[in-house]
Amino acid sequence: MKDCKNNHEDDKDFDLSILPVRKDNHGMNVRRPTHPLLPNVEQGANMLICSSVRSGKSNLLCNLLLNSNFMKDCFQDVYVFSSTIHQDQTTRKLREAFPATCYDTFDENKLMRIIDHQKSFEDEDRPCIAIILDDLQGIKARSPFYSLATNFRHYGIGFLCYTVQNFKMIPPIVRSNATNLLIGTNNQHQVKQMAQEYGDSFGGEDNFIRFHRMAVPERFNFLYARLDQYPAKLHKNFDVKPIYEDDN
Repeated sequence: MKDCKNNHEDDKDFDLSILPVRKDNHGMNVRRPTHPLLPNVEQGANMLICSSVRSGKSNLLCNLLLNSNFMKDCFQDVYVFSSTIHQDQTTRKLREAFPATCYDTFDENKLMRIIDHQKSFEDEDRPCIAIILDDLQGIKARSPFYSLATNFRHYGIGFLCYTVQNFKMIPPIVRSNATNLLIGTNNQHQVKQMAQEYGDSFGGEDNFIRFHRMAVPERFNFLYARLDQYPAKLHKNFDVKPIYEDDN
């Protein structure tokens, strides 16, 4: 009993507080800062855009990458994989801006060459890039295009963006690693699926659906969910003032 007592008295010599791991750097080598409302590309952002056809997805991508108020000139290189890159008139501006890095097939070999190039740099010298995966179709769930969602930051990918028309087309590995979510016009079934996935962060499924109705009264609007915030926030489009913020 005496030994036990002495051990307890020695406990006060230990500080069991959990400390943050000290990092060697403070994030990606972004070329310029962005508005704090936008995805945090300095730390690495994985955005999922889900919206129906002709609802403004391509226009949104053009603004994100070519508008100086958004992410224009943030990245050393921008890679766009899109099966419709040569048919969609809206994305013509992306083809003109990044002619050497726009691909009309989801070629895994091309993706791996990009990754290998990024890995060839030391951490402190690795350039910050963006990879856009637009209208993914017919890709196997175990494809590196999807597994990239778990480790993209290690390769200097400041902005990884998936755009789809069907929410469940994206496998759980991507959905669970999303830092930002943009939901445009969708049918009730799709919105219900997204509410089931993310609603707990925003007061429940019904609340999530209600705020989607508020944010998307018509086409070309989006509900913007900032999943990497604590507490998580909902915005209509990129309006600075959130329409939902858990004050608990």
